[in-house]
Amino acid sequence: MVLQVELGTLQLPLLIVELFLLVATVSLLVLNRREQRAREKMIDHFSSVADVITRQEYFVAVVDAIQRGERILCGSVSGSPPTHEEGEVIQQILDAIADAARRGVKMRYLLPLAPDRLQMGKRYKLSGAEVKFHPSLLISDMRYMLVDDRLVLVGVPERKGRNEPTRKGFTIPSESVAHLFKTQFEVEWSSKEARGYQEYLGQLVAQARVSNPSVSVELVAGNLGVDKEDVEAVAKSAA
Repeated sequence: MVLQVELGTLQLPLLIVELFLLVATVSLLVLNRREQRAREKMIDHFSSVADVITRQEYFVAVVDAIQRGERILCGSVSGSPPTHEEGEVIQQILDAIADAARRGVKMRYLLPLAPDRLQMGKRYKLSGAEVKFHPSLLISDMRYMLVDDRLVLVGVPERKGRNEPTRKGFTIPSESVAHLFKTQFEVEWSSKEARGYQEYLGQLVAQARVSNPSVSVELVAGNLGVDKEDVEAVAKSAA
């Protein structure tokens, strides 16, 4: 009798939990479909009002826009480690960032909060840009850059996915569109979830040492694709 009562009292909470999980699952499915439809609608809109450019033209436009930048550049990029074929164009972008930094242009870039993006984050940082990593970019395949709050460059992959390479782009010379992107950028940049390079590297080093207290600095640096000196610096600051 006692067992029956206990089982009866447990059934209602379990049903409530199952109902909650069901509602959450349905909500996520609806949001995912809405996000996909919104993304497709936005890209269709870009195609009708903006200049559509090829992959090669997109990267040329990025370099040119950085070179023409006068005050502010900010962007959300994939930060994927470049392939051998992409190495030259990535270096051109980094060189343009370095030149812009010497001109006094303020540059900020958001990258996905993922360990394999630290390498490119460091390269942007060394070139003179501020960088932060944000978890929301893990589910986004949109790449964009704003130039002086009046020009937007948008890159999209052929297939959905943050690891997919940019296949085409859009150039949008519009202050109103730039304002929309800038608002979203500032929200993510200033959010509590955003992590600077040193902070994020420190977290990853701490996690590695929790998993393996005797792990070497060289191994951690090699796995993350960063300099040994960076790992040593964050390890000392945490000690």
